[in-house]
Amino acid sequence: MSAPRHLAARAGFAAALCLTAAAPALADGFKLSENSPRDFGMAGSGYAALAADPSTIWSNPAGLARLEDWQVTAGAYYVHGRGEFEDAGSVDALGRPIPGTQDEDLFEDKVVPNLYLAAPVGDRMTLGLGVNVPFGLATDYEPSSITRFQSVKSSLQVIDINPSVGFALTDQLSFGLGVSAQYADAKLSNAIDFTAVCLSQAPAASCQAAGLFPARSEGYVKVEGDDWSYGWNAGMLFEPEPGTRVGISYRSEVSHELEGDANFEPPAGAAIFSPAFTDTQGAAPLDLPAEAAVSLRHEVSGTFAWNATVRVSFWDLDALVVDYANPAQPDSVEPLGYHNTTRVALGGEWAPQPDWVFRAGIAYDESPTPEDERSPRVPDSDRVIAALGASWTPMDSWTVDLGYQHLFFDDAEIDRIGSSGDRLVGEFDNVADIFGVGITWRR
Repeated sequence: MSAPRHLAARAGFAAALCLTAAAPALADGFKLSENSPRDFGMAGSGYAALAADPSTIWSNPAGLARLEDWQVTAGAYYVHGRGEFEDAGSVDALGRPIPGTQDEDLFEDKVVPNLYLAAPVGDRMTLGLGVNVPFGLATDYEPSSITRFQSVKSSLQVIDINPSVGFALTDQLSFGLGVSAQYADAKLSNAIDFTAVCLSQAPAASCQAAGLFPARSEGYVKVEGDDWSYGWNAGMLFEPEPGTRVGISYRSEVSHELEGDANFEPPAGAAIFSPAFTDTQGAAPLDLPAEAAVSLRHEVSGTFAWNATVRVSFWDLDALVVDYANPAQPDSVEPLGYHNTTRVALGGEWAPQPDWVFRAGIAYDESPTPEDERSPRVPDSDRVIAALGASWTPMDSWTVDLGYQHLFFDDAEIDRIGSSGDRLVGEFDNVADIFGVGITWRR
């Protein structure tokens, strides 16, 4: 039974390859853009040039040099995603229709927090510390979903700790540098069709003798992994004339090596595959993309300013490879084909009174996922983002920011062969609303 064992290993663990992509498509792939309470209301159009509060630590540390006195900004964003999957003829490895439900809400709602601190040191230097969640969220299908052989639950959370420093070289030009310590934690699960695995590699009589035929015998696998890794960021901010700023920023790739455990719940007949489908440790690389951004801000008058940003994410996820401690489980490779993406944003803010500012913005955000390699774990597609926001400053030391974004996704068709030979065919209809709030205190 060496052939069934080999295929069993592939079926059981190839799903774990998606461990590094376990998040819903509410941003560029599984990348989050909720990093500034103020810029959130302009769809991120001020990204590298806004420099209005300590959140510039993430988007352009050069902006720290523009901040006066001690400042603290805390933000939180409630992400409410709705995703529906409509089946269009999914079948198992033997060509039989996959029975199950069609999910009407596959995204888990999440709260994304961030916290930033800026502390001037002398007239020309400001220190900063930021903590945020640049990647994450989750998909959650019903255990009976038609997608269950490729995905049931998937989650990824990345926490970034980013100490930074900004220098004002002149009154018009500043530079900034930062380092990042990142913690990544991932969990995923899916069902395994043991009958299909066996029948694809062994005589029907052998599978029937093991209790895996003619009924579909299903099992379950859950994989968890985490890792710490490090990166850096840098930026420049130039103000050629009062009210006009150009910002350029770069954030490095961060390479993780997720290590963890795979736990199986096989049916009784799965003993035929032993020592496969036994609990084991494993490791999978996760390369989070580098990013470059260019932003322009221009104050038309004392009450109105517009912003524009172009951001490029340099994805390097052609395939996911998982190495397992159990020698019965061969390395698994699953193509992803993630490509570089561009996000373009335009927005503005209007201050009719000194204590009130109103904002709006729009952005187009590309998905890194090729249509022919879309996964139910990340049913991503291109999207348009519309944003509104406002700030209230009741006193000089306090500002409250509110924001809202609605994400319009393109329909996401899928036609994907799973690790056990099943074929998932259908379409995802996704939409999301994000609500943000932030508070800034200045000493």
